[in-house]
Amino acid sequence: MIGFDRPVKPEWIYKTLRMIEVGHNPGEYNLPFEDIAVELVGKEGKRKVRTVIFRSFIYSFQKQRSKIENNYLIELSRSKTINYLQPIYLIKLIMDYEILRFIINKMNLLIDNSRELRTSILSKKMIQEYGDRDVVTRSVRAFIKSLVYFGILVEIDNKTIKVVEKPALNDEQIKDVLKLYSQNFIKSKIVDLNQIEKAIFALSEIPSLNDVAMKYNGQDWEYIKDAHRAILMMR
Repeated sequence: MIGFDRPVKPEWIYKTLRMIEVGHNPGEYNLPFEDIAVELVGKEGKRKVRTVIFRSFIYSFQKQRSKIENNYLIELSRSKTINYLQPIYLIKLIMDYEILRFIINKMNLLIDNSRELRTSILSKKMIQEYGDRDVVTRSVRAFIKSLVYFGILVEIDNKTIKVVEKPALNDEQIKDVLKLYSQNFIKSKIVDLNQIEKAIFALSEIPSLNDVAMKYNGQDWEYIKDAHRAILMMR
């Protein structure tokens, strides 16, 4: 996935994943999705947001697109609250889009002590280092608006943003993220905790990964820890 084209609200993701039924054709949900994203104006805008959601939360888990297959996030969305899932949804988007991880790394370097950042500076730095002005401009704008929707940023004015809150993830949420990381990002049952990209958790407050690894050792994975390694062998 290259450009992040449209801002996304966590409620849209949650309601979509709770609405869909495994085994059905994704096209069946084109019109029902319009009733979920009622704030959006225009069919094209709704189609593009629906595409972002389906790519990350349905298609990225399966090879074919003719029928919806069950996946870990669909299951979680049926059993957990939106408050529990909201930071996990955001991390999934960050995993899926390299450009979002690049934006996060630049934000962390550019943000000042007041936790504020001028969006024009961010876009300029992104264009200089990432290239492709159109993709960068759209992605920065869409991601910033998404972070506002997720409650992490506020827009001071049309040129300045401020970090207001990073969600604190509990042990169980970290466990679910690590499972997604294994299944859907690195696509390997071997997870090296020392090699996880910093951008994955950069917008979250997290407990010690070592403590979480120990807590679920023997249940969700086998944990191998020594002076040089911190490896999860996923079950």
